[in-house]
Amino acid sequence: MAMPLEITECFKILGVSPGAHQGEIRAAFRRLALSFHPDVAGPGGAEKFEAAAAAYSILKTATPEQMADALKKAGGRKATRTQKTGEGSRFRWGGRRKKETPPAAGRKEEKKEEKNEQSSGRVRELLLERALVDAELAVARLLEKSRGEEESPAKIVVRLLGDHPEVRLMALRSLVGKPLPEEIFAALLDMARRRAAEDEVLELLMLMDLDQERKRELARALASRFAAMGEKTALTLLRLLNRLPDRTELLVKALLNPSARVIAAALVSWPPKTLPDELILIRLIKREEEAVLVPLLRLMKSAAVPSWAGPRITALSEKHSSPAVRVWAGSIVRSGNLL
Repeated sequence: MAMPLEITECFKILGVSPGAHQGEIRAAFRRLALSFHPDVAGPGGAEKFEAAAAAYSILKTATPEQMADALKKAGGRKATRTQKTGEGSRFRWGGRRKKETPPAAGRKEEKKEEKNEQSSGRVRELLLERALVDAELAVARLLEKSRGEEESPAKIVVRLLGDHPEVRLMALRSLVGKPLPEEIFAALLDMARRRAAEDEVLELLMLMDLDQERKRELARALASRFAAMGEKTALTLLRLLNRLPDRTELLVKALLNPSARVIAAALVSWPPKTLPDELILIRLIKREEEAVLVPLLRLMKSAAVPSWAGPRITALSEKHSSPAVRVWAGSIVRSGNLL
C-alpha cells in the first residue's frame, strides 16, 4: 500500500482536513474513540475504533516531509524530490531514489540515535493518548451505571472524597434535592475543606437541601479556602454567600485573598458603619489599587476611622494617582471623622 495514499486516507478516516494540526488530529481521534470503543458502542464499533486508532497512529508518527509529500501527490502536483524524500520502496517511509555515498560513521550514528529518540517519543505520546481515552471511558461507564442505581451512602462518601474531579461531581449531582444523612454531610464538609472548589462544585453545593445551620456550616468550610482560591472561583463563592444573612465572618476570609477584585467585592458586601479588624484594615489601607481603596474609603467614611489611619488617608487625598481615591480620602479628612 502506498504511504502517501495511506496518509491521505487517514485524514478521511478521522474526519479532519488534510494537513490538519496535530491538536485537531488528536481531538478527532479521542472523539471517535469515545464514540466507537467496544465498551461504549458494543462489538459493532470495534472495526471503526481500530480504523481510527490505526489512522491516528500513522498520522502521529509521520514526519513533516512525509505529510507534505502525501498532500502534494493527493493534489496531483509533482514535487521535486530531495535526498530525504526519494521514492524508494513503496513500503518504506523516506526511501531513496538512488544510492548515496554513506555519511561519516559518527554522523550516521548520530542520525540513528536521533531517529530512535523521535520514534520513542511518538510511541510514548500515542500510549498516553490511549490511556487518556481509557480513563475517560472508565468515567463514562461509571456515570452511565450510576444513573440507573440508588447508591448507598458509603459509596457516595467514597466518591465525594475521591481524587477524580468528575467522580466527585457525579456524586454531588446525585445529592441535589435529597435529604442528606449525617455521614454524607460530614463528607461534604471534608471535601469543601480539602479540595480546591470549582464553579460547578460551588453551584451544586449551594443547591443542596440543607437547613440554615448546615448551610452556614458548609459556607464556613468553603470560606476557609478563600485565601488560596483563584479569582474567578472566589468571586463565584462571594455571590453565593451574599444569599446568607449575617455573613460578615465569611467576608473576613475573602479579604485574605490576594486579588484586588475579590477584596473589592467583599468590601462592597460589607455591612455599613462597621470596619474589618485592625490588622486587616492596616493591610488594606497600605494597598495602592483603586479597586480596593475606593470601596474601603467609602466604608471608612461611614464609620469611625482609627486615628492611626489619619496620615495615610491624608497622603491618599493629596498624592494618589486616582481621582476617585483622592476624592474619597479628601472627604474623610474634611469631615474630621477620625478617632
